Amino acid sequence: MADTNLPDYDQFEFFLHQNDLTSTAAEIHGVIAGCLCAGMKYKQAEWLDLVSEFVLQGADIPDNADSKFKDLYETTYLQLMDDAFAFQIFLPNEDDVRLAERAQVLLEWISAFISTFGSAIGDKFVNLDPQVREAYEDMLEISQMDTEMEDNDSNLIAFEEVAEYVRMTCILCFGELGDKSGETGSASPMLH
Repeated sequence: MADTNLPDYDQFEFFLHQNDLTSTAAEIHGVIAGCLCAGMKYKQAEWLDLVSEFVLQGADIPDNADSKFKDLYETTYLQLMDDAFAFQIFLPNEDDVRLAERAQVLLEWISAFISTFGSAIGDKFVNLDPQVREAYEDMLEISQMDTEMEDNDSNLIAFEEVAEYVRMTCILCFGELGDKSGETGSASPMLH
């Protein structure tokens, strides 16, 4: 099986900054996860259009970013396909960032996820499994979470519980809707 570890968050952020890309690594990953969890076909490149639309303000994805984004897409897909629930939300390392900042990045991730998921599902939302609809609606509520929190044990536990709920919601959505036809470990997703 191919590598299922997400890249280093800080390095990915630095790459985006170097290339004047106005999004965060969390937003890009949120869009990718939203596409995959909503059932977008694995071998299609529509997700690239949504990355451009939702987090790059319609800008074209530069050639040097294209392969990094594809690698992130492939890794995310492999994690979602993993029977051991390997899927992770792409967030900064907890040792590097204050809790309030991590919470803000999680909200950026959630916002990108729910926007993309909602766009990809469209009118099919009313026909979704009630558990998936409820989980998506919970994510909408979580997206309104207050990020002003002090670094203490109780806030850290609450943050980790919310992040774990979001992670498991993605796994649930992918389990219900995701395209499982992809060849894990070999071919890269077909693009343009």
